[in-house]
Amino acid sequence: MAPPRVTALIDRSAYAASVCEHGAWLAERIGASLQLRHVREAEETVEAAKTLLTEASERLADNGATPPNLSLVEGGVLAAAISAEADVLALGKRGEGLGDDRAALGAHVEPILRALDIPVCLAAQVFLPIHRVLAVTDADPEHRAVLDLLTVGRGLDNLDLDLVVVARAGEDPEPKLDMARGVIEERAATFAIEAGGIGEAVWSYLASKPADLIVLSRAVLLGEGARSLVASAGSLWSARASVLIC
Repeated sequence: MAPPRVTALIDRSAYAASVCEHGAWLAERIGASLQLRHVREAEETVEAAKTLLTEASERLADNGATPPNLSLVEGGVLAAAISAEADVLALGKRGEGLGDDRAALGAHVEPILRALDIPVCLAAQVFLPIHRVLAVTDADPEHRAVLDLLTVGRGLDNLDLDLVVVARAGEDPEPKLDMARGVIEERAATFAIEAGGIGEAVWSYLASKPADLIVLSRAVLLGEGARSLVASAGSLWSARASVLIC
C-alpha cells in the first residue's frame, strides 16, 4: 500500500517557504510522502514555475528534509487541490495579493475547505517548531471531527495539548467535555471557555498561553458563517499559530 501523501500548494507569496516546511513537518509526523505543487500563473513562464519548485525543494533539502515530489499544474488553485488526491493539504493562510494583512484569509481557502474532506493546514508566514497544540471545538456533541482526529493521533501524538470547548451564552459545555475527556483521557487538559465565537475563544486562551498550532473542524468553522472567514478585530487568522482544519 502506498504511503499517505501530504501536498503543499505553493505560490510566490511570502508564505511559500513556511508552507513547504509545514508540509515536511506533517509528512514526517504521519509517515507520508511530500509533494510540492504549484499552479502556473498566466504571466509566469514554464521555466520560472519549474525554478520556483526546484528552489523550494532545495531549501527543504538544506534543512534535512526528504526530497519531495514536484508537481507543476495548469488551471485554478481549487482544481489543483482536488486533483492532488492528498491525504493532507498545506497552503498559506493568505497569498501574494493580501500582502501584510494578517487578519485576512486567502480567497482560495473557503472553496478548498468546502470541496475537500481531508485535513487542511493553513500555514502561518513563518514556520516555528510545533510543541503546543490548541484544539478547539464547540458544545455540540454531534461535532466530533476534532475528537476523532485526536483519537487517531494524525501526527499530534507526544505534543503538549489543550482542548477547549467553546460555549455560547446559555449553552452547557459539560456533555461535550465529558465526551472529550473520555476520548483523549490523560493526553490533554480539557476545559470550557464561554465566548461568542471561535476567534474570541482563541484569543481568550492565547492571552494566557501560547500555541504553535490551532486545530478545529470544518463544521465548527463554517458553521459560524462569514464572520469566521474574514478579517476582523479579533480574527482567528491574525494569530501567530498555524491552523489545522479537519
